[in-house]
Amino acid sequence: MKTIYLIRHSAPFIEIENYDDYENVLWNDYNRNMILSSEGEENAKKLCELDELRNLDAVYSADSFRAIGTAKYVAEMNNLKIKLDERINERNLGVKTISELPKNQTITSFSNKDYKFGTGESLNEVDIRFNSFITDLLNDTNSRVALFIHGIIMMSFLQNNTEFFFDGRNMKLIFNDKEIFNDKMKNPMVFKIDYDANEIINIEFIDYEKK
Repeated sequence: MKTIYLIRHSAPFIEIENYDDYENVLWNDYNRNMILSSEGEENAKKLCELDELRNLDAVYSADSFRAIGTAKYVAEMNNLKIKLDERINERNLGVKTISELPKNQTITSFSNKDYKFGTGESLNEVDIRFNSFITDLLNDTNSRVALFIHGIIMMSFLQNNTEFFFDGRNMKLIFNDKEIFNDKMKNPMVFKIDYDANEIINIEFIDYEKK
């Protein structure tokens, strides 16, 4: 048995004047450098109240400041160093600025996972690198691992492994005929994925706000 926790980074983010016109600043800089506000830090700390996130064997994070800033509390609680791996980083959108993206780009990406814009990644390409990382996790000796990642890569994984419905705001997930989530995306949010013999046997949404 192996358990992997998929954890979307916390929010909201502190306002930085340089990024007021976020649609027209350099996206890669904005995306990587966005940091948590004091409220976002408090929400990240609340994850430590989850007994599920104790006694972990490893903590991984995407390389953005907001993902690492969310991961640090759980890592310190478990006396672990945060590990980085480029395979779990945010999707490369292939644009210099957000204003270059077509309308409904996110919905289009989930309805056609080969869709990509410019030099960016399709969700199928994101899945390939993320699944490579998951395969390596399943083959190592760690039994309980937390991944602090971004919403799109998390949703794409869930789409591949559940009955998935997304209208651009709300997401509904069904696994083994049981509804496990039906709400808008949140920051942070936690999904528990249980594996047996490298097969998913359970997917569960863990609401940190109710613990």
